[in-house]
Amino acid sequence: MDGDTSLNIVSTYNIFLSSANRTEGTSSSFAVNLIKPIILGNPNNWLTCRVGSAEIPYNFKLINPSNNSITYQFIRNAVTYNGTITIEPGNYNILSLLSEFKSKLIVSILSIAGYDGSSIFNFTYNRNTGKATFSMVGTDSIISSLTILSASLVFYRCIGFTNGFTFGYTTPSTRTDTTSTQNVNVSQNTALYIRSENLSQTSNYENVVSQAEYSDILAKVQVNVLPGSIIQWTNSTDLEVDITNKTIDRINLYLGDSNLYEIDMGNLDWTCRLTIQEWSYKTDSHAKDRLPVDTIDPTVYDSLMKEREKAVTRLKKLKSFLPVENAPQG
Repeated sequence: MDGDTSLNIVSTYNIFLSSANRTEGTSSSFAVNLIKPIILGNPNNWLTCRVGSAEIPYNFKLINPSNNSITYQFIRNAVTYNGTITIEPGNYNILSLLSEFKSKLIVSILSIAGYDGSSIFNFTYNRNTGKATFSMVGTDSIISSLTILSASLVFYRCIGFTNGFTFGYTTPSTRTDTTSTQNVNVSQNTALYIRSENLSQTSNYENVVSQAEYSDILAKVQVNVLPGSIIQWTNSTDLEVDITNKTIDRINLYLGDSNLYEIDMGNLDWTCRLTIQEWSYKTDSHAKDRLPVDTIDPTVYDSLMKEREKAVTRLKKLKSFLPVENAPQG
């Protein structure tokens, strides 16, 4: 936009925001009321919004309550047991995730089937291939199998699958192991998205969480630190969005990732800087005559509005005394 010489920046507003000082909402999704609204000086002008920088604690979890439920079916000696396990929310490496998955299965199967599987499950990861293998190392010849019936796509990606799978054994020497169909991926949080519901866009689209939607993304923040650190991000001036608002008196922001529109920040606060600019075409003769709103003292503005109201009231009273045309003569 800066390279287009036919355009002119009329006004610039820098807004420094912290979720700690929100008017309402949570640290993940909050709103603030502006002390003074931003109003277009000319109806032919338009506003743009740019996130200049952000500081965000990396405490949000890849495995969270939206994706940590797994249903399975355990069959032993021709008896079928159906169960559900819940993975503890967190950010895992593949070995710690396999260990958590295994321990939850052992507890659940013991509960629903009375069978202690602590010595038969063997979940391993091969660093050379980038894949995980799931086995049941039986000590008897009772046919046993376990099928993962359903899980979130996030969890499947973590362990290298796209859908359910089965592994088991018929004898100690006859096993049906299952290996990931693709590389495991426990580092799916590579970027955050700063979004806004009330800074309205109509010309941008996205295909992030779901397919082909109008976008409310203001910025994409790369995550290049480890969990527990602070993401310190500065916009490299590559993203500034047109918004259709004529007036802004309230700003809503919320954080999402590539899997969720809104993430859970666990009540930790984050900050950012917004730059909102009013633009006009240089051929717009009204732009040069505009008195910038931010140069008017609020008390003077209020006083002028009161005087205007008084003047209108006086005019109405005076008008009531004027003779009415074509009134009937007494």
